[in-house]
Amino acid sequence: MKKVVVYTAIFGGYDKLQTPKNISSQVDYICFTDSNLESDIWEIRKVPAIYSDSTRCARKYKLLPHRYLSDYDVSIWIDGNIVIHGSIDNFITNINEKNIAVYDHMQCFDKRNCIYQEAQAIFYFGNKNGNYKDDPTIIQNQIEKYAKEGYPQNNGLISSGILLRKHNKTDVKQSMEYWWNEIKYGSKRDQLSFNYAAWKTNLNFTYIKGDIRNNEFAKLIGKHSGKDKTKLFQPISLSYFLDMELANGGGGKEIIKQNNTLKTIRDVVNYFSNKDNMANTLKKLTPSNWQYFNCMIAEFRHGVANHHDIGWENMTKEYYDNLKIMSDTEIEHFLKTNPVEFDNGFIRHNYHRACAMIGRLVAGKPYIPFYMKTSQIYSEPRKRDGIHRIKPLTEKVYGIDLINLIPIPKSEYTITQSGILALMGIRKNEDIDIIISSKVRKDLFNNNTQFIRLPGNIEIFEPNKSKFLKFGAKSDDDLINKFSFNVNGINFLEPRFYFSRKRKDRPKDILDWNKINNFFANKDYQGYPFNILTKEQWGIEYE
Repeated sequence: MKKVVVYTAIFGGYDKLQTPKNISSQVDYICFTDSNLESDIWEIRKVPAIYSDSTRCARKYKLLPHRYLSDYDVSIWIDGNIVIHGSIDNFITNINEKNIAVYDHMQCFDKRNCIYQEAQAIFYFGNKNGNYKDDPTIIQNQIEKYAKEGYPQNNGLISSGILLRKHNKTDVKQSMEYWWNEIKYGSKRDQLSFNYAAWKTNLNFTYIKGDIRNNEFAKLIGKHSGKDKTKLFQPISLSYFLDMELANGGGGKEIIKQNNTLKTIRDVVNYFSNKDNMANTLKKLTPSNWQYFNCMIAEFRHGVANHHDIGWENMTKEYYDNLKIMSDTEIEHFLKTNPVEFDNGFIRHNYHRACAMIGRLVAGKPYIPFYMKTSQIYSEPRKRDGIHRIKPLTEKVYGIDLINLIPIPKSEYTITQSGILALMGIRKNEDIDIIISSKVRKDLFNNNTQFIRLPGNIEIFEPNKSKFLKFGAKSDDDLINKFSFNVNGINFLEPRFYFSRKRKDRPKDILDWNKINNFFANKDYQGYPFNILTKEQWGIEYE
């Protein structure tokens, strides 16, 4: 008897885990999730959310059972809003003659037989509801690409909520990987690209009789039940990326790191920017060590296969040269929708992606931000060794630890003046200037209206000082609540309040301005936590 698995994936609390009405003792039930789910029926496999939206997280497992469920002969994918109520033994007979069976959208009440019609339906409902489930520009570009390649109209459209596959078969694996690349680099609306992927890979599939929403095997129980509680990811700056360490190892890492003599991304970029070093390295390449180097030279390409699938030795220069180069816009979209699994200041996973960016920098091209799990950027040390490689930016600001010794709630003050320069890494602040709320002034300082200097060079400005009452701010409370941004729980006054008063003719200020200009030239403002600030809040024209 063939080994059968029914599986689903729930990320970000997007769906509730449904209990099948008809349970077979001969079948395993598996749920991939990033949440703490419990079930008497489903085996819960907790996995990290590695993409910025829950949909892509789930669809990676949906499309690639050959990677995660290779021990099984047959898999049945079930969307989270569908409940099984029929016989699984009867259902799997749909692929006796084929390797994959899917539901036909022409058998649904809203009949469609074309991915171009599907795109128009997405546009229609997006406009009608004022809520697109994916970027319409990406969808438009995708279907235009399909049309240019000659993909025919009225060539079929699946309903993808249930997928029945002999997923280890070569033709299925090939087609599923191709389909996944369409979602990975394009729209996450999977029905938009299945029939195209099947056409490109000559996949011979069959349609299952009946409407996917209500049939002998399963029923749709309504819309997806939960809200998309997307994991919070943020971009990292060029400076942050350059300061990251690369993991040691073999299989090509020794070439990138020059046998561990290079430590950080900055070291690697500087090394390979030297033409002699590049030429000498080319002489040392072998099939056992060239995979990361060739990836670096190729930069970002479409459709790069998993090196475990095709073998390191086949990741040749010629292999990469035959893949289409990604545009800057495509790279930006890809990196934003596919966050990296970097640790705090350390790169072990997504090594190829880091190398591709190194290649861009070596070639003199601009950095495009990676997205990381927010807590891993500054707050969490690497779990493997417990080392906190890149410390929170607030640790650069003199005096914060001293303020914490005073019973002023963090929500009742904001840091101004050169504190912002320290946060940006421009220079150290010699004192720390703060503005306090009217409540704190009353409760802790007896409504003292004078300039207050505390031990440790903590300086509290007079209430409602005129030089800060600009840009629409009317009071200290306004400055704290409406004109500050928060970093690690600490309020900082928007930079424009300080920058607007910095002179262009004073030597000290000139030095500051040179470094501030470098900060923007390196696009460090694009990285967390500065990415939340607008041009207006910066008060500087930097593009």
